[in-house]
Amino acid sequence: MAREKIQKISRKRGREEEKDRLSDLPDAVLQHIMNFMNTRDVVRTCVLSKRWKNLWKHVTTLSFSSLGKVRFYNKFVPQFLANRDASTSLIDLNIEVYGFNAPKLLTGIARYAAQHNAQHLNITTQYNFRDKPTSFLPLMFSCHSLTSLVLGTCVGDPPTELPKSLLLPTLKTLHLSNVRFDAIDRHCVEPFSACSVLNTLTMEGYSFCNDADTFCITNSSLSILKISNSFVYNIYPRNYKHKIILSTSNLASITIGDNIIFSDDQLTSTCDLPFLEEVNVKILSLPMNYSVVAGWLQVLSHVKRLTLSFRSLHELQNLDTMEIQSPCFDRLESLKTVIVTPPRRVLEEEVDEEVNIMVRHLLQTRQAPQFLSVMNSRKLELHC
Repeated sequence: MAREKIQKISRKRGREEEKDRLSDLPDAVLQHIMNFMNTRDVVRTCVLSKRWKNLWKHVTTLSFSSLGKVRFYNKFVPQFLANRDASTSLIDLNIEVYGFNAPKLLTGIARYAAQHNAQHLNITTQYNFRDKPTSFLPLMFSCHSLTSLVLGTCVGDPPTELPKSLLLPTLKTLHLSNVRFDAIDRHCVEPFSACSVLNTLTMEGYSFCNDADTFCITNSSLSILKISNSFVYNIYPRNYKHKIILSTSNLASITIGDNIIFSDDQLTSTCDLPFLEEVNVKILSLPMNYSVVAGWLQVLSHVKRLTLSFRSLHELQNLDTMEIQSPCFDRLESLKTVIVTPPRRVLEEEVDEEVNIMVRHLLQTRQAPQFLSVMNSRKLELHC
C-alpha cells in the first residue's frame, strides 16, 4: 500500500516537472522576453507549439544580424517584415546591412520604420552608396516618430552622405559614425538646426561635401556633445582645417575625442555657454597645436568640471613662449588629468609632482583656487 502511494506521488511529481510553465505565461510577458532575442531566434519559436505560432509577429524590438550568411539574411529580413503583424507598432529596430542588395534592403527598412512609427533606429551598413543611388535616407528622415537614431558605416568605408538638414522634430539622441554632410551654401554645413528637441549628439567621424570649411552646430536644446575621429575616410590633405561654431546655449557637456586633425580645428561660440558643467579633452595624438587647444579651452572656460589628457596639459605649458593668453576658468571646481603611462617603471610621486606643476601653471590666472580639487587617474596602456 505504501509502495503504491509512493509511486503515485512520484508520477504526479513527474507530470508537474514535465509541464511547460513558460507557455503558461501571458502573451505580453513572452513577447517582452522575445524583445531581448535575435529576431531570427524569435521566429524559430513558432515551431514550439500552437501557443507560440503567432507570438513572434507582435514583438516590438527587432534585432537583425547577418552572422556571415548575407544572401539568406537579405531574403529573411524583408520576408519577416512582410509577415509581421501590421497593426503592431515598432519601438526598436537594430539592423546590420551588407552586400550588393544593401540599398534596396535599406529602402524597405526605412519605409517600414516610417510606416510603423519606429522610435529607436540603429543602422550599421557597409556599402559605397556613391556607386548606386539610394532612397533610404529621405525615407528615414521622414520618420517623424524617431526619438533615437544611430547611423553609420564601417570604419574605412566611404562615408554615408547626409542631406543638408536633418528634419527629425522628435529626435532626442543622435549618434553618427563615418558620415559626410552636404553644405547649405558653398562653405557652411549646418545639419542639426531643425532637430528641435535634440539632447545628445555623438559624432565619431565626419567630413564635408564640396569644399565647405565651416561646421555650424546650431541647436538650442542640445545638452551633450561628443565628437571624435574626424575624417575617418580622409579625402582631405593632412593640413586641411575647418572651423566649428557652437550655437548651443544649453550645452552642459562636451567631449573632444582623440584625432590628429582636431589639433588644427578652430572653435568659436556664439554665446558664453552659461550652463556648461563638464568638458573632456582626450587628445592623445601627435603632433599637437597647443595654441589651437588653448583656443578650445578659452571658448569652454566657463566649465565646472574639466578633464584633460596628460598630453594636452603638458603642451599648454608652452603658451607663455608663444605669448598666448591662458584660459581663465572662473567657475572651475575640479580638474582631472588622464595619464597614459608607457610600459616602464615610473614613480607615482614623480608623476604626481609633474602634474601638479602643470596644473598650477594652467590655473595661474585663476582667483580663489580653494575650491579646486586636482584628481589624477591613471590608465596603463601596453603597446605590443
